[in-house]
Amino acid sequence: MSDWTKTYFDEFYLKYFLLNQNREITEKQVRLVEKFVKAGGKILDAGCGIGRHSILLGERGYHVIGIDSSPIYIEHAKKEAEIKNLKNVSFEISDVRKITYENEFDLIISMWSSFGYFDDETNFKILKNFHKALKPNGKIIIDIENRDYILKYFVKETFREKDGLFILERRKFHPLTSIVSTHRYVVGKSVRKDYIRNIRIYSATEMINLFKNANFKTVSIFGDYSGEKFIENSKRIIIIGQKS
Repeated sequence: MSDWTKTYFDEFYLKYFLLNQNREITEKQVRLVEKFVKAGGKILDAGCGIGRHSILLGERGYHVIGIDSSPIYIEHAKKEAEIKNLKNVSFEISDVRKITYENEFDLIISMWSSFGYFDDETNFKILKNFHKALKPNGKIIIDIENRDYILKYFVKETFREKDGLFILERRKFHPLTSIVSTHRYVVGKSVRKDYIRNIRIYSATEMINLFKNANFKTVSIFGDYSGEKFIENSKRIIIIGQKS
């Protein structure tokens, strides 16, 4: 699987998919995160984007390091943290495949489908890196879309118009790899772009086994940010593991 992440997360994605995220949803996500970390704990926000979780957690007294491979998003996050004078939050340009932290964090979070960008071997290596980065008995939260829900209600094509741009997305599921490929076309008066995204989608059973093989003990699995029990029709898999 080619590394589509190098070109996908650009200024366009920032403007149309990140800056318009609902703060209420972010607050709900952070409330769930707080249930699994002690007050003032140290958190790694892996794939932090523009830092919406990191900054809110920092405002609530946690010590947070947000990492992302996009210099654009990290610069945006740094400016926000500076505006809010958050000395307990920092951001670094870093690839999750190459992190070298050891026994440093009370909690690691990977929110809003930031896991599954690579092949199975690489995804597992990332999970092992997370295990190494946690303190003994530290916890991890991975939040992804539920494979069973996606396949049951699979949407092959979506179309929308925004700011004079036409955005078309065509999706295909590859059953042998469990990858959903999305081809996004953006067309406007002076804009013509197209993007490819390949996401490995997981079932709850697969995630439980991944955690077990990476030496995590599964603590909880939720189906949404309110902490509802995971069921087949849950839109998301929010799985919490503990380092063992």
